[in-house]
Amino acid sequence: MRAATHIPTTIRLMPLLVLLMLILFPFGWLGEQWPAFGRELDQLFSTDGRHAIGHAALFTLLGLAALIVLPHLRTRPMRYLGMLLLVGVGQEFLQLLYKRRLLLFDDGRDLLTDLAGMIVALALVWIWRRIVSEKTRRET
Repeated sequence: MRAATHIPTTIRLMPLLVLLMLILFPFGWLGEQWPAFGRELDQLFSTDGRHAIGHAALFTLLGLAALIVLPHLRTRPMRYLGMLLLVGVGQEFLQLLYKRRLLLFDDGRDLLTDLAGMIVALALVWIWRRIVSEKTRRET
């Protein structure tokens, strides 16, 4: 009976958890193991700009999911940024493990683009909440 009360929470968290797993999964490693996938991955992220856009887009999606699923983070931006930065650090750490190398300049740049995506998500949610609040105020 007790487990039944936790099912809605689990279902509510599922999109965030799936997105988190996708972000943390080392797709570069998979590309090395599966050459056809690796070629497509190299094509998709063929330039530094594309790589940066990919990082920012992933963390914008993760940020939006986190702010929707965990609404208390909307009023705690530092906690939100801290949590998602830990995910970014975790992602970079997992990549370093499979690449068997030390930190490089690119890794710090990736974290900055992750941070940019997080801030975009926070701004989008803030703007959306402001619009909804204004609309509600006008209707009353």
